[in-house]
Amino acid sequence: MLLTDIAVEHTIAPPKGGLSVNVVLHPFTNTQRDSLGKFEIVRTVREPSGKDVKRSTFVSFAQLAELCAKGVLDQHGFAIRMCCADGKHPKTTPTKKLLPTHIKPGSPFALAVQGMDVTKVATRELRSALVRAGVNL
Repeated sequence: MLLTDIAVEHTIAPPKGGLSVNVVLHPFTNTQRDSLGKFEIVRTVREPSGKDVKRSTFVSFAQLAELCAKGVLDQHGFAIRMCCADGKHPKTTPTKKLLPTHIKPGSPFALAVQGMDVTKVATRELRSALVRAGVNL
């Protein structure tokens, strides 16, 4: 399922030259076992060896809204995995930073973000998901 409340423009440049194509990307829910119906968020972490490694975790709609409301995505450098509306992308699905301007005003997701109580502590499930990506709340 696509979350069309969030839209990010993306340019696909063919590897062998030619015309670039602009597409609109949306976050999508995963269809695999434990992460069924959840969105993948990704961040790059520098390991002690000096190597950059991607860490990802899966969050629900409500958890994604909470992370946006609390500014955790931006603060810790998270991006969200996205795909085109038609589901086609020439390579792997890209990750994009989520900015407030990418959220459609008045949409159910925007209302969920606005309705979050940022003073409440994150749930244990959300904290556990973030630990997998190397973030402690």
